Amino acid sequence: MLSDVLAEKGLSAGRIGFEPAYLTTDYYPELLETMPEAKFESCEPMLQTVRMIKPDAEIDILSRAAMATERALMATYSTSRPGEKERDLVARLGANIMQAGAELPSFLFFTVGPNSGYAHPDPTDIEVQPNDILKADCGGWFNGYFSDIGRTVVVGKATDEQHFIYNRLAEVHRKTIATMQTGVPANEVYRQNVEFYKEADIEFSLPFAGHGLSLYIHEMPMLAAYDDTPIAPNMVFAVETRVRWPGVQGFHIEDLVVIREDGPEIITTFMDTSRLLEL
Repeated sequence: MLSDVLAEKGLSAGRIGFEPAYLTTDYYPELLETMPEAKFESCEPMLQTVRMIKPDAEIDILSRAAMATERALMATYSTSRPGEKERDLVARLGANIMQAGAELPSFLFFTVGPNSGYAHPDPTDIEVQPNDILKADCGGWFNGYFSDIGRTVVVGKATDEQHFIYNRLAEVHRKTIATMQTGVPANEVYRQNVEFYKEADIEFSLPFAGHGLSLYIHEMPMLAAYDDTPIAPNMVFAVETRVRWPGVQGFHIEDLVVIREDGPEIITTFMDTSRLLEL
């Protein structure tokens, strides 16, 4: 029991910091009951700040996790065929992520055809049709750390309209990552991201353009209007550029980006995201 460990360390009446977002409501009352003299205080902001800058060992784990997840997703895409059910593809993706080295899949949003217009729906029995869009936002849990990758492909031949939409979205994605230079505030990246969407004539109503990634899927800094944290070397982001029309179609590009002294480095380069992949 956690209270026993804390007592062994002489903290029965100590001042103890904890993360409310991590500690469940079941455990917290138990701690209060078993350690009535201790003072528990949230240290979540402090730990979030500490986790923003990753040591090389963490960057290595996150990079290997992202690359493994991207390859697992491509393996799923490359074996997708018309007539297969969406839920079967989700199951295959989960198995591929585990075979790639994950302890568990963390989330598996793999959508087919008109379902690609939704963000995070449950899998259905819809079947892949020729020339359908397949869109994925997925991740695994590797050595305590999360991966988070997004890709879009077409089973067959994409329409001219789909290529047109995707090419503009890919340009927004490229430009957004290019703004992520050392010292630039996170909310300035978001502001420019919004402008890039406008220039591309793509609707944008999403609250962020990306997020930190490590022990949680969404960590600080957030590439959002409310976060003015300066971008710094050894920060790691999942940068996601997406557009959706519910019940019609959607497109999603999401990459792992590591901030280096000389600028951003895209880690997930196994799949060519500069164009809409046709299988």
